[in-house]
Amino acid sequence: MALALALSAAACAGVDHAPVPAPPPRAPAVAAPAPPSARAESASEPEPPAEPNGEDAERVLFLATHLRTDELRKVCPTSLSGERRVRCLIELRYEDEPASRDLALTLYTETGSLAGLLPEESTDDGRGGKAHLRPARPIGANREHLRWILEAFRDYQRFLAGLAGRAPVTFRDRPVALRFFYSENGKNPSAFAVERNVGYNLSGVLNVSAEAVRSTLFHEIFHLNDGWHDRWSQRALAALYDGVVARCARRTTCLAPYSPSDTMMDGAFYAFALKGGVREYAAELGLRYYREQRLLLSGEPLPVRPFRCGPTENAEAWRLLAAEFFGGIDLTPGCPPAPG
Repeated sequence: MALALALSAAACAGVDHAPVPAPPPRAPAVAAPAPPSARAESASEPEPPAEPNGEDAERVLFLATHLRTDELRKVCPTSLSGERRVRCLIELRYEDEPASRDLALTLYTETGSLAGLLPEESTDDGRGGKAHLRPARPIGANREHLRWILEAFRDYQRFLAGLAGRAPVTFRDRPVALRFFYSENGKNPSAFAVERNVGYNLSGVLNVSAEAVRSTLFHEIFHLNDGWHDRWSQRALAALYDGVVARCARRTTCLAPYSPSDTMMDGAFYAFALKGGVREYAAELGLRYYREQRLLLSGEPLPVRPFRCGPTENAEAWRLLAAEFFGGIDLTPGCPPAPG
């Protein structure tokens, strides 16, 4: 899905409300260069996402172009230092909603991420139809989405810190530009990722609880990392993925042992959805890694058999993913005997 970044047509006014259905120091992204053996096909480490500057904040928070910044710069002048100006712009964006303002400022303080807007657009809804997306702020009854997102980032930081204590980790969860919207024609798409942007649907069918948002957001952030690592999923997993699809076609019973999650869309595993390809398989694999390793870091048992203990393709995909993004770390114990 293409994120509309032709912002010259977008105005600072006219932002809809989606239909109603003392901060700690910023934690840095836990990341360090992986050893050469962990990066089989990449000549250099991916560039880390940069902290947003004032112009970034104008675009993300207000959909402003260089032709539409005069009023913003009267309130938040360019003479302010980088972080002070970004905070000024966040305060201005949410000046009518103090509770959301405080959450947006905390999100920026802790992660460097911005709680901004998606430009209005019509796009594919992921099911063969069209969805009309409109910018909306996470305010009022939708303020809970900001809380869920903030909780998710705090959880990712604990997870990555736990891994980084064992080996260098290159996966980065922050900063991102959160682009909030709602869809007029339904509840899809729930979220999507482009470059450093994560589109987030305030009425999304998946965005209904802290746990669900934690999973959805990690899936999308994995897409960002995949891109920062030079389309790793295509380079590393395409042959494996194509082999599974060739063997199983779209037969659910055949694909079930290979699917990293049980998420379904239109009767098919999302990891093997027709339009998703290897990118979605990789993001679901990343999510499964996060879920398993997160539990093991907390000393909790896995509720189901480890993914890598399935078919040999699972073990190979798991090994490649762990080596590329997570320092080769795998805390799962030895594989138990197969049931039956």
